[in-house]
Amino acid sequence: PAVLVTKVPSPGQAPYLVCIGHDNRWYVVATADVVGFHAEFPRIARVDTLNPPPDMPMKPGQSRSGDDTTQAIAQQIPPIPPTADIAPEVQEYIERVAAVEQQLQSHPARQWGNPSNLLKRQKRIEKIQEELSDRRTKLHKYTQRYWQEFLTLMTILQQFNCLEGIEPTPLGEMAAAIRGDNELWLGLALASGELDDLTPHQLAAVCAALVTEVSRPDTWARYNHSRDVDMALGGLRGIRHRLFQIQRRYNVSFPVWMEVDWIGLVEQWALGEDWGELCANTSLDEGDIVRILRRTADFLSQIPHVPYLAANLKTSARDAIRAIDRFPVSEDIGLPAMNLVQNADESQA
Repeated sequence: PAVLVTKVPSPGQAPYLVCIGHDNRWYVVATADVVGFHAEFPRIARVDTLNPPPDMPMKPGQSRSGDDTTQAIAQQIPPIPPTADIAPEVQEYIERVAAVEQQLQSHPARQWGNPSNLLKRQKRIEKIQEELSDRRTKLHKYTQRYWQEFLTLMTILQQFNCLEGIEPTPLGEMAAAIRGDNELWLGLALASGELDDLTPHQLAAVCAALVTEVSRPDTWARYNHSRDVDMALGGLRGIRHRLFQIQRRYNVSFPVWMEVDWIGLVEQWALGEDWGELCANTSLDEGDIVRILRRTADFLSQIPHVPYLAANLKTSARDAIRAIDRFPVSEDIGLPAMNLVQNADESQA
């Protein structure tokens, strides 16, 4: 609120207005700064004799403090009602908004709390429900996939007479007693009879072919495996081919190993070959050789515990383990005591 004291020329058509505000300050404003003109209030006659401060430039935005005289005038400026400068249609809209807010405040939903918080909770509930539905869908999909894989494996076992319905046959019990990359393949190999008459070192070579793989293509060994080993593996090739076909038909990718390029190493080691000589006759490093021999020994150690196998096969497996399980293949640290004494005698000689 302010009272007009005088007008001063401006560069434009409308003059500048010099006023005293309700806060007892002089102001120079443009006509565009005026938002309302209240002719209903009587003019304060004392302003007619006032002169603006001489040090105040007559430019819009200029302001100076008043004195005691202007203070008395400022106190006579009446307060302007808040709605005095509001258009009727705007006032009507404000009243409608106030009425709606009042209805919202008295709405029965208020008993459950702030509507904004209720909306946030509702959105959170909807989001959780979406996540729960998505996880249920994924869980159902995964469950169906694993269940289908289980049914597929049962079908394969039934085709190889390892299951009658859901009950395991003797062949199924043999496969179940083995642990490996493909227990069915190992069980079929043991049950075929091709390994029953092999000597311990021949059995060790065949078992190495069934359970190990060397992924590097440039490996070689100067040892050849014996003819009986080759015949036993040849007798297993038909079983292996049929297993490959059925696994491919049902989209099952368990490995069916039959490595023959370097199993002569295992046979020679089982026959007592010296470690240094063994390493000198192959491109495999010592770590690969130890890994192959230990995996072979692990499979051989399971054979005596597999049911329904021939007694001579179990005996050959035990003898093969004893032939293979020596330093550095043995899990024990250091050499056996007998070898230590023998080595000591050789060093003295």
